[in-house]
Amino acid sequence: MEHNNESKNNFSEVFTGENGKKGVKLSNGKVVVPALYDEIAYTYDSFEADTRPYVAIKDGNYGLVLPDGKGTELTPFVYEGIFAVPEILNHFLYKKEKGKRFGIMAMDGREVTPCNLDSYSCDGQTVYFRSGNHQGLWQWIIDELLEPIYDDIEVLNIDEATLFTLNGEKGYVKVEDHSFIPASLENTMDEDAWHDLLLECFCDQYLDN
Repeated sequence: MEHNNESKNNFSEVFTGENGKKGVKLSNGKVVVPALYDEIAYTYDSFEADTRPYVAIKDGNYGLVLPDGKGTELTPFVYEGIFAVPEILNHFLYKKEKGKRFGIMAMDGREVTPCNLDSYSCDGQTVYFRSGNHQGLWQWIIDELLEPIYDDIEVLNIDEATLFTLNGEKGYVKVEDHSFIPASLENTMDEDAWHDLLLECFCDQYLDN
């Protein structure tokens, strides 16, 4: 969804319609979410006000609504909760039932992970998460997900390949097909070939050369 320079100075606020329902309008008076909902969970400042989906509540359930002025729903209203997470740039956490476990939801309403996560942390372009005794990651900048099957995930340096432990063995994971490259393979390859192989693997951030 496009935004113009005018929207950079806007902020959004909740308003109540004649029907008693809640909607969202910008500081310039433009309605971006019509008054169709019981509550609006969050409002935004600056250019996010007319670009980022809004978390709305209807009949006790949460869903995502586009700021298109029409009330276009990105998700069904079936969630126990949807929570904005600033450090996961413009993305969300969601819950489908009461309890501590949650999932990651992209800004377009996709459920990136199942609702089976116990904890998460965010470092730059990567979200690291734990489900039970295993770890996984989502690199939102390239939209690549590694399921939580790893014993451990270790970031050595942000522009170097991330080190994974799988079934007790340390190694690296290729972005293209998510294949596991044992670290011991380094001893069988020349330095340049090994370096080139690691460039194909996950790292914490992808820096411009």
